[in-house]
Amino acid sequence: MKPIIGITAFAEDDLSSRLNIAYSKSVFEAGGIPLIIPLGVEEDVAQILSLTDGLLLSGGHDVHPFEFGAEPLPKLGQIHPERDKVELALIHAAFTRKMPILGICRGMQILNVALGGTLYQDIDSEYHSSKLLKHTQQAARGVATHYVQITPDTLLQSIIEEEKIAVNSFHHQAVNVLAEKLIVAAKSSDGLIEAFVHEEYPFCLAVQWHPEEQAIVGDLAAQKLFAAFTSESLKYKREA
Repeated sequence: MKPIIGITAFAEDDLSSRLNIAYSKSVFEAGGIPLIIPLGVEEDVAQILSLTDGLLLSGGHDVHPFEFGAEPLPKLGQIHPERDKVELALIHAAFTRKMPILGICRGMQILNVALGGTLYQDIDSEYHSSKLLKHTQQAARGVATHYVQITPDTLLQSIIEEEKIAVNSFHHQAVNVLAEKLIVAAKSSDGLIEAFVHEEYPFCLAVQWHPEEQAIVGDLAAQKLFAAFTSESLKYKREA
């Protein structure tokens, strides 16, 4: 018996949605079955989650600033309110069920917003550091371009079993104010939050990088992350 992992789709426009194959491959290789969740199903999230054992929030466009009490700044990128709507509904429904949750890139950002946190709409124009890193890399998706320091004694550290790992990076937004009950699990050398965990939830973990792209090219830390998530999802399935 394999756990079924619901994965949120990327919104191209109002007419289509898609998902990079790396998400499905990483779930398959970790022992799960991917199920893509399309847009427009916010009224039916409870029924959808009754068919799944874990929720993976994928990457994509910027989160609408209205969702965290802000207005758009000049460097805000493309937004898609319909995607925000379905993902926020999924998160709240998953929390009710205490279903395992993994957030990736935008998935980390929308999870923080859903729980009451805020975002930098654009790192380069809003976040000030004398050693600001390049967070939108110009390299192949599986290539690691900067390091993150993992916080000791966190769920992420127990999974990765390393103090520092090299990650890829494809984002211009980032977590600003962390939501209540979330704990920083990793930071980059310029001080940006790169991962967090929920201090009370059975398995709620989010990372700013794209481990699905690293896992399929053999990165051990990324593979461990997917293995832990699918293992928790299987445990959830057996106990449900």
